Amino acid sequence: MDLDLSPRFPQKTLFEGEGGSYKAWSSSELAELKVGGGNLVLQPRGFALPIMQIPPKLVMFFKASLHTSPVHEIVSTEGIVGVVLPNSAKDVVLKLKKVDVIRVPLGTLSWWYNNGDSEFVMVFSGETPKSYVSGEFTYFLLSGGQGVMAGFSSEFTSQAYNLKNQEEANKLVKSQTGVLIMKIKEGIIMPQPHKDFQDKMVYKIDAASADVEVQKGGVFKTLTSSKLPF
Repeated sequence: MDLDLSPRFPQKTLFEGEGGSYKAWSSSELAELKVGGGNLVLQPRGFALPIMQIPPKLVMFFKASLHTSPVHEIVSTEGIVGVVLPNSAKDVVLKLKKVDVIRVPLGTLSWWYNNGDSEFVMVFSGETPKSYVSGEFTYFLLSGGQGVMAGFSSEFTSQAYNLKNQEEANKLVKSQTGVLIMKIKEGIIMPQPHKDFQDKMVYKIDAASADVEVQKGGVFKTLTSSKLPF
């Protein structure tokens, strides 16, 4: 069989709305390779609700709330991302520019926001050998109309989040009705990026040294774990 190297565009539209869209490459084409790919486009003030990449052992437990999510993110315009790493309660906010690369480990909670005046475009890629559906990423939504939190009682939620009463718990779970991507109203102030974590978690391709550079010929750069230990 001849190897087909023609460009493939994402075929599956999983969400499209005022705040942006999310599309994925077909799992039937990627399943054999055990990799997944997706394309997230956020319009100005577009906000991708908090999601979590599920470790393989948790996939079946959250089967009813599965969606599609990345392991690695490659940014092709500008925006900000907030992440809460596994075994951490701190929300780290990072500023992302064109062709920056960020890795999001399994079990990381993340949200994405376009704070600019043009489209914020990201291409997601990563291995999927233990995903619920081979060739697709597995994650669950934390909040919004399809959020996992809505499946728990207000009494449980209030105790888990140390809230004063069940009324606060209902507000936490039910006040946000958007699904996957929404548009933030003007005037709402989002968290500011943390400069301390920028160099540790984001790899800047433009500023990186070239592995191969030919005058008037071109530049070749590679990214390995040694260059981005995180």
